[in-house]
Amino acid sequence: MKAIVIKSYGGPEVLEETDVPAPTLDPASKTDAESVIVDILAAGVNPVDYKVGRGDLASLLSLKFPSILGIDYAGTVAAVGSNVVGFSVGDAVYGKLAGINGHGTYAAQTKVHTKTDVILHRPASLSVEQAAGVGVVALTAYVGLVTYAGLSLTVADNAAKHVLVIGASGGVGTWAVKIAKLLGAKVTAVASGKNKSFVLDNLKADAFIDYTVAPLAEQLKTKDEFDVIYDAIGGDEGKNWDLAQLILNPHGLFVSPAAHLPEDTPVSLGAVAGFVGTMAWRAITNSRRYRYISSLPVDQFENIGKWLKDGKIVPYTSVVLPLSDVKKAHELSKAGRTVGKIVLTL
Repeated sequence: MKAIVIKSYGGPEVLEETDVPAPTLDPASKTDAESVIVDILAAGVNPVDYKVGRGDLASLLSLKFPSILGIDYAGTVAAVGSNVVGFSVGDAVYGKLAGINGHGTYAAQTKVHTKTDVILHRPASLSVEQAAGVGVVALTAYVGLVTYAGLSLTVADNAAKHVLVIGASGGVGTWAVKIAKLLGAKVTAVASGKNKSFVLDNLKADAFIDYTVAPLAEQLKTKDEFDVIYDAIGGDEGKNWDLAQLILNPHGLFVSPAAHLPEDTPVSLGAVAGFVGTMAWRAITNSRRYRYISSLPVDQFENIGKWLKDGKIVPYTSVVLPLSDVKKAHELSKAGRTVGKIVLTL
């Protein structure tokens, strides 16, 4: 089958389109009995893809080369294991793999475990391109806002809640705004001024702050104004955490999904240990809660799937490229200036 592989760590230049053996279901394997093969029609692109590809996580994640990157997918079930329940050949599906294993979604087919990965039936109202961009970003936003108890699933409980979303026009940020609004909270969104119309008119944020005009500390000065600060950018986390000491409710939640290291710094065991120490120190010395999203439990995806099925949230995909343009997709992802999601189609 056709796939995009890496045979060594590096930038976009190491991404190579080639033919590789297609995945199969071994009838003697208990894991395969609960798995399906999916013909991929589209694959979402996430920052973790290029970071893994260039070796940033090499000390924590062992890849065997050649490896196929990609986590998110949308496609059609091509084969089912003997113990699979609820899915049949020909079903339109979407979701995300539980993690990075070198057998990702930048390929014509992938194997999906029906219990440990995310797989849902794709509603007819959801295009392949929209569905392929949902998995990682939607779950990251949900875990930060709901699982970590910044917001309640009971809308009435959030009537007085005020959420600040930093990086509101990006993949995770757009979902953070949408989920917070759906759950009844007031949302102030931070993004570049060029994306103001998108954030206010499409995402329906209540207020907008252009971070290019002046530092956030000069624009946000109201004490204890926010109940949740969702920092979807993360690279400037130190300043934003310091700012939170003024503008975040003393018992509020500061949450971020991004590793707070300089962009081109590989993640080492020492760096992780230091970061864990920082988190622990904040938890001990401050009533304001700090949470770092280090995992995305697949069992948390259920409500996202319901919202999509019911049309309560409509995903936004702004860049759709053929799989052969994967190098361009990674360049755009690394630049971090894309509104919404980048998706590759097969």
